[in-house]
Amino acid sequence: MKAETLKSLGLTKAQIKVYLALFELGSSLASAIARKSGVERSMTYQILSVLTRNGMVSSVIKENRKYFIAAEPERLLDILKEKEEQLAQNKNEVKSLITELKILRHSKPEALHVTVYAGLDGFKTVMNDILKEKKDYYILGYTAKSTKIAKYWYTHWNNKRVKLKLSRFLLIPPTVKRKDALKHPFTFVKELPLQYIAPSRSSTTIYGKDKVLLFLPLEKDFTGIIIQNKEIHNSYKDFFDILWMKAR
Repeated sequence: MKAETLKSLGLTKAQIKVYLALFELGSSLASAIARKSGVERSMTYQILSVLTRNGMVSSVIKENRKYFIAAEPERLLDILKEKEEQLAQNKNEVKSLITELKILRHSKPEALHVTVYAGLDGFKTVMNDILKEKKDYYILGYTAKSTKIAKYWYTHWNNKRVKLKLSRFLLIPPTVKRKDALKHPFTFVKELPLQYIAPSRSSTTIYGKDKVLLFLPLEKDFTGIIIQNKEIHNSYKDFFDILWMKAR
């Protein structure tokens, strides 16, 4: 138990042996302390030097020989108090560092990643990316042309979306003809006048934590541009929310 208590004060196993041996021996030469503690003599000298600097040991010269004496046991409480004070100081320094790191993080512009996808494979890639995010998503200017691009594949994809219970919120122009595409589960729809949204041949999907998909579903091909940036994502989402409140 004594050893465990001393260990909690930061003493090593060898230092504890030397310290306890000195208490049992009283005023002693280093050679006697080494024999009692079982610690090699040269290391015992090093340890006694460390314990002396810590105020746990003192020494006196008698007949040209150095004798070591253990300090009063209350010195252990002083050491504990010093450690508590140092810990409190370290805690304050860490708090200050955390504040500085947060400022540094927010002062650094977030990276912007832009990726372009084209063709049928590109369409499948971006649609699967929406599922991978596993979050509800929002479409401004829904075109209902996905089935023309991927036919039965899109039906299978939509079934996966429903199984994952991913809701989609659609702001559509009055020109959308395929109203049946809007009747799938977990689909919420509002209609906006044309002047509020892009032409019906394009749309914008806001999804994940930081992604915006510019969807250009041309008649015979597909081009999608994914912008990955938290600030841009949030700006589009705020704009969508405003239009959603205006829509009917």
